[in-house]
Amino acid sequence: MKKLILVLFVCIAMIGCVLAAVPSVNLTVTTTATTAPQLIGGSMGTYLVQANVNGANVSFDSDYKGVITNGTLAVSVYSTGTPYRTISVQAPGYALYTANITQVPGNQETIDIPVTLIPATQPTVPASEATTAAASPAPTTSGSLPFAVFGAFVIVGIFAIRSRR
Repeated sequence: MKKLILVLFVCIAMIGCVLAAVPSVNLTVTTTATTAPQLIGGSMGTYLVQANVNGANVSFDSDYKGVITNGTLAVSVYSTGTPYRTISVQAPGYALYTANITQVPGNQETIDIPVTLIPATQPTVPASEATTAAASPAPTTSGSLPFAVFGAFVIVGIFAIRSRR
């Protein structure tokens, strides 16, 4: 009886692992984030990011701040708060721009941060050497593994209760 329970448990665990590795549906998730400034008090200053690419995403110390629109993005900061150290600006088709932030705006002061994004270059390959790249596999989901393990424990519990009777 114990061997049967062990074999059943192993089979269910293996089935759960297989189901977790095989995607059931190729899903694409699109999210939109809207951030609002949190009012905690203190003197405010502004970084004015000026970039040559509209639609570029701007982050300070990996903290997303917004999108360049009409060549600029104004980022309000507390002048008495912890200062940001780096700025990152990225846009599709352009190389990532990263620089150190060396100034902190004072109360109602604006500091300009000029950014020039450079188009990303792709290596040129002669037509005689060109190859077709294989498509990357679709991302997998692992949502079924916890259910398989839970099911295995339920079955083991049922067998354990029956074997004590």
